[in-house]
Amino acid sequence: MFFIYSSFVKSEVSVLFSSKALIENVIKQSQQQPSFIHLDGTYKLIDLGLPLLIVSTENIMHNFRPIAFFVSWSESSSQVTLMMKKLQDFLSENFNFEPKPQYILTDNSDALITGCKKAFGHDYIHLGCHFHIAKRLREKAMSKGMKEKKQILFFGLKALKNSPTLEFFKEIWKIIKKYWQDEEISKELIQSFENEYIKKPVQWHYGTAFPGKSRTNNSLESGNNIIKNFFDRKSQNIKEFFCKMRDFVTEWSTLEKTSFPNQITYLSKIRKDAEERAKEENFMFSERTPELLYYPRKGVTSEKLTLALTKLLQRKEFPSNFQELHEGWSYFRIVDPILKKCDCGDYFKYSYCKHTLAIQILEGEVGDPEIQEKKKRGRKANITKALMK
Repeated sequence: MFFIYSSFVKSEVSVLFSSKALIENVIKQSQQQPSFIHLDGTYKLIDLGLPLLIVSTENIMHNFRPIAFFVSWSESSSQVTLMMKKLQDFLSENFNFEPKPQYILTDNSDALITGCKKAFGHDYIHLGCHFHIAKRLREKAMSKGMKEKKQILFFGLKALKNSPTLEFFKEIWKIIKKYWQDEEISKELIQSFENEYIKKPVQWHYGTAFPGKSRTNNSLESGNNIIKNFFDRKSQNIKEFFCKMRDFVTEWSTLEKTSFPNQITYLSKIRKDAEERAKEENFMFSERTPELLYYPRKGVTSEKLTLALTKLLQRKEFPSNFQELHEGWSYFRIVDPILKKCDCGDYFKYSYCKHTLAIQILEGEVGDPEIQEKKKRGRKANITKALMK
């Protein structure tokens, strides 16, 4: 572990540190996919109440890959800007690498959003985390006493999330806003949602990034959990904290925890779902769009399928009202078997899904996809099995 930058002025503490292997994570990632980084802050590790800001990325299997850590006296936009500028300068001077991420993923923190904007001079897309948006909407709904409106709220959230383009997203919001108003969702909640998740310079719909880029910072949240477990979820004084972080950085600088596999390993759940869909062969096609296949979504009865497909084929570029949105965009998943593309959430997250895999199985392209369950992260076992050699 080494220190990239440090400043101690009265109670204002700023310390940026990493290791060579961790710094190289950002370079390795950018060699495989469009460059991106994740940012988040975690607390309760230092008894002084200082936040630890974490800069990280992830590999194609969405495994946590830390880049650098920043102990700050506050989670403010100025401190975020300082952290990113010092990291940029260090990478440029010592690794001859100009960090220009095309995507930056954070939660909805104004400090992180503004701090990054000030730090980077190039154009990039700031991504918002789906998980945090859904969590905040659920909390707001419960606090407003609107538990019975949960399904209405989350239909709107899902419709917005499924938007393939920013223009589509903006048009859908007009429809969802009216739909919520008609369903008597409180004006306060609608206004708050609009201010926080529509008007901010943050994009969180599926079409905003490339397939394979997760729209959640689950990998970084898992990294936060790993660090907290490493500290036994107890805060330390500043000296003990840096000693523990030295051990953490050393462990996470190993080859195993800085690896970037080149090929995707199919998850067993998606593989199993793909096999079931291949057996059912429920894919539909139309002579009007011979290059595409349509798979009915859950809950669509067989009696509705033909009419639903007709509605889909007749849809315009954008729906003009809630009924058109529901009929034209809610009944089918659309699959391109040649380009192996789909419009479902798993495809955008992993760059493959049960629908594209099912097509490949049916066409004999995939006989037995490689499967690997993600290892569950957690603390190391304190005991071993009895009689283990």
